[in-house]
Amino acid sequence: MELNEVLHANIFFIIASVGVVFFIVITSVILYQVLKVVKAVRRIVERVERGSEVLAEDIEDLRHNFNPTRIISFIMSLIPGIKK
Repeated sequence: MELNEVLHANIFFIIASVGVVFFIVITSVILYQVLKVVKAVRRIVERVERGSEVLAEDIEDLRHNFNPTRIISFIMSLIPGIKK
């Protein structure tokens, strides 16, 4: 094996090592950004879930407080000439 071949092999391994390190750094940066997006989406989903729970409670309260007789009485009171 000549010295020239050894030099070529060493240059190849140095370039390959730099390429691998560069690839790992770029991949790490991309994964970090993806992680930030996932955390933001998780916070948004939790907020929507809390809001939907509040909305469900409000609808349940409305359903319990719904009284058709009171609504009909209110509508009838709006029409002139109709007495209870």
